[in-house]
Amino acid sequence: MKSRCLLILTSIVLSACVSGPEYQQPEHAIPDLWNTQLAAQAQARSAASPVLSSTDPSRLPIHREDAIKTDWWQVFNDPLLEKYIALASLENKDVLAARANLNIARAKRNETDAKHYPQVDARSSITRSGSSRSDEGSGSRRTEYTAGLDASWEIDFFGGIKRENEAAQARLEQSLVSQQAVLLATLSETARSYYTIRGVQKRIAIIHANIALQQSTFELIQNLFNMGEATEFDLTRAQAQLQLTKARLPDLDADLKSGIFRLSVLLGQQPETLMAEMLDSKPLPAPPDMVPVGLRSDILRRRPDVRIAERELAAATADIGVAIADLYPRFSLTGSVGRSASIFSDLFEADSNVFSIGPLLRWPVFQAGAIRANIKVQEAEADLAAIRYEQTVLNSLADAESALSRYAQKLKTTNSLKRALISNERSTELARLLYNSGEENFLSVLDAERELSNVKDALVISETDTILNLIALYAALGGGWELFASDDSAAHVLQD
Repeated sequence: MKSRCLLILTSIVLSACVSGPEYQQPEHAIPDLWNTQLAAQAQARSAASPVLSSTDPSRLPIHREDAIKTDWWQVFNDPLLEKYIALASLENKDVLAARANLNIARAKRNETDAKHYPQVDARSSITRSGSSRSDEGSGSRRTEYTAGLDASWEIDFFGGIKRENEAAQARLEQSLVSQQAVLLATLSETARSYYTIRGVQKRIAIIHANIALQQSTFELIQNLFNMGEATEFDLTRAQAQLQLTKARLPDLDADLKSGIFRLSVLLGQQPETLMAEMLDSKPLPAPPDMVPVGLRSDILRRRPDVRIAERELAAATADIGVAIADLYPRFSLTGSVGRSASIFSDLFEADSNVFSIGPLLRWPVFQAGAIRANIKVQEAEADLAAIRYEQTVLNSLADAESALSRYAQKLKTTNSLKRALISNERSTELARLLYNSGEENFLSVLDAERELSNVKDALVISETDTILNLIALYAALGGGWELFASDDSAAHVLQD
């Protein structure tokens, strides 16, 4: 008999229909070739590869030759940066908050999963009942002791619970990708802050060198002035330029300390934690001329924002099914088993057993159009999620193309400034020679030195911006979060 009942229930469950549309992953025919000249070599290699039209974020392969480096910060060959990157992945407060949100989403998904199984509640009560005295005689009094189990199981005949579970699963995956997005942003911001500090340190070093040079020049002019071989105009101009150069230091010192404070907080530390360690200057790395950028379609698999939008679309589609299921009846099996007696000691006797079992049907008959209105709301939400997904894809492609272009152009700017620096150094040398030979006044020397100082500073700024643009490019391509997808990976890097 039990086997027959189980077979009947299984048949009902297996024959259940599922309400709402089935989710289909969006597809895009995205050309795999980049539009930036920086990627020309990668384009030539990628042209021989088949163009991928599917945009399933979980299935797109990484191109074997041009795939972006997962541990892109290692291209800078800076062990201290690698240590900070690993520490940020473990201790950054935004990353920790994202992990907490992931745990919340996982618990909500598990809560939804529980609806697939029977719900059993234990109960126990002592009830005293009776009536007051009446004209016919004295009132009655009765005590009833009960204990038992109540069970219910909703049969998901129209798939509402299944769709609810699909939505919860999609939002759990969305929370996972959101954690990856926070991780990617944190890693890239850590690297940006680190090299912003290094750039400021290099600018400070150049200013100190200029101050030393201009101090010696001022002393030379002062000696010439004392001997009557230089004018007061030359002396005051030399002194003014020296003071102007010194005036640039306080703001840069403030920028340096502010950057160290920010970097410390990115690592989840007190603002002053890295002050001693980061005050030792290190040179800026030489950026690569070519960057492995992979295929354009890789962005749809790698970038967390695209995958977040795709998972939100999946959840919104499942929500339509949840709303449609409210139109149909809900079937449940309910039952209870226990004991009931008027005397507590009789509660344990066999003849005090009670039980009940039977089906339960609930069907909304009149809701004044609320259910169908909710269906339209969920359908509109799904349409909105689809539009947002399409917009996110377009934004991601534009972001990556722009990052490639900015990096390529900044490389050109830096190379031009390097050539300008060579010319200005020669010009300053010639101005000094002409002044010493009496063929030029000291104003030409000051102008040459000022221009040389400006070019040196512009070059450092450009070199720093080139590094920052390279980091922004890696972030735009969506790389870096994979290496620290778990705490164990980050801990392993720190141990190494």
